[in-house]
Amino acid sequence: MGNKGWVKEESLIGQVPEAMWQGELEKSSSKYHVVAAWAAIIFDPVFAITDYLNIPEAWSHLLAIRLCVSLITLTVLILRNRFYLPSHIIVVVPFTLISLQNAYTYGLINDSDLLGHNLNFTALLIGTGMFVAWSWRYSFVAILLSIISTAYFVNGNSNLQINEFFVQGGLILISSFIFMSMLVQTRYNLTIREIKARLALQISNNEVRVQNEEIKLRNHEILAQAEEINGINENLENIVRERTAELEKKNKALEEYAFINAHKLRSPVASILGLINLMKKVQTIDQGKDVLEHLEISAEKLDDVVSSITKAIERGDKK
Repeated sequence: MGNKGWVKEESLIGQVPEAMWQGELEKSSSKYHVVAAWAAIIFDPVFAITDYLNIPEAWSHLLAIRLCVSLITLTVLILRNRFYLPSHIIVVVPFTLISLQNAYTYGLINDSDLLGHNLNFTALLIGTGMFVAWSWRYSFVAILLSIISTAYFVNGNSNLQINEFFVQGGLILISSFIFMSMLVQTRYNLTIREIKARLALQISNNEVRVQNEEIKLRNHEILAQAEEINGINENLENIVRERTAELEKKNKALEEYAFINAHKLRSPVASILGLINLMKKVQTIDQGKDVLEHLEISAEKLDDVVSSITKAIERGDKK
């Protein structure tokens, strides 16, 4: 289950669109880059104090360089929102300028100032590693430019010896370059992964929410269909009850017809048949009239019975 969960998580993270996580990366890293830019603007001129103590003969024009670096960084910081510049630009510029500034300083110092200056340069790299989150390409270009410019000014200063450079903090400086690049790249990768995981969770939650809405909709449709079926069943039951009631009425009518046929209808029919037999036997007219009167009465009774049968069948009335 653990491996399957990890594979599923990696799959969800891999499905996050690049445009989404890049936008979130810009939001997340922007605040750190702004802090780093303001730190460069404020503290780079402050470090002119070390120039005054270590290189008193050149501190004034180094201060001017530091102030220019701060002014350029502030300008980039102001123009960033106007021109929608990516946030890493506001740290690439001061880092590059301060690196060149530190490299230039190697051309003004001697062996006794190497340790202090190397430590200052190292502090810049450590600070960069703490605040910056950019692609390894920027680290590579920045480090390459710093190494080339530092080598140029160190080699051009006759007051410096190469072996003293490495002994007086040069190796620490080189290690700091490597450490900075690794730290920046690690933060960059972790930040992207955290953003992708958060976005993947949002996408997954949205998908679950959509699925739940679909399930609710389907359940609603099922309930509506069930209610419709119940209505149809109730209607069918009503129809069956009505048909059953009609059949019961007709059955009762037929039962009554059978009762009438068995009891009421046979009596006048028997009387008529008997009167007909008497008519065959009578010998006088007066006797024939009496028989006809009885025959008429029996016929009227028979007609009433037949009418009652018809009504019973048509209406189902019980007489």
